[in-house]
Amino acid sequence: MSPETLLSEQLRTQLQSLLLTKQQLQIAPAERPAASQLFSHIGGDPYFETGETWPTNPDTAQPLELIFQLVNPDGAMPWPFEAQVVQFYQNYHWGELPFDDGDPHNFRVKTYPRIRPEHLIQVPRPVALPPIEFSHIRTQAAPSLPDVDELEDISPALKALCEQLRPKNWRKAYQQAVTELAGEPDLGSWVGGYAKWLQGAYPTGTFWLQFDSTEDFAWGDSGLLYFCVDGHDPATISFQLQSC
Repeated sequence: MSPETLLSEQLRTQLQSLLLTKQQLQIAPAERPAASQLFSHIGGDPYFETGETWPTNPDTAQPLELIFQLVNPDGAMPWPFEAQVVQFYQNYHWGELPFDDGDPHNFRVKTYPRIRPEHLIQVPRPVALPPIEFSHIRTQAAPSLPDVDELEDISPALKALCEQLRPKNWRKAYQQAVTELAGEPDLGSWVGGYAKWLQGAYPTGTFWLQFDSTEDFAWGDSGLLYFCVDGHDPATISFQLQSC
């Protein structure tokens, strides 16, 4: 066995040990159900409980847009905290970027530990927000491996192995091995696994979810939202926007 073949096999073995399963979010237009509060969706009615109101920016009183709702009653999606419903609201207005994605008034992450049908209410969509067509969000399991920009932090030994295999272009060696095991790396929306960073790896905790631009929401020419969790408390969810 040649040294190059031996290194390639070692690379494949180490990659297999890092494989995680992500739940790809498949977003597709669909007929709006009569009651959409208990579905994962864009453009439907959010899950609300008695006494709640639509989230707004307290400084401007502007209602925040519901970017997505994810419902996870059976735990199929790998969330690092206990919740059956997660919603993300943002001051998204017809493609304009938020003034400051770190300003807590400009976004809201809402989580519900469990669905309580006896407390379910419907809160009308504010008239200040434009109408949005309904899209259903379904999930499909897929393999996931670290982004090349995060490899040094996740596995320095694996990066060193790639540098041995191809000293002048270790990134290509890594990407080829990843493609063989998990398919061509690409951007998209998913929960769990590893992030695919658009502008470089800047995790602010344990990666949890990334959400790509859609027909309804586009952040710049090509933008993604990244969510991380520090610990196991949904109150520690942070997010960042990366766009081109």
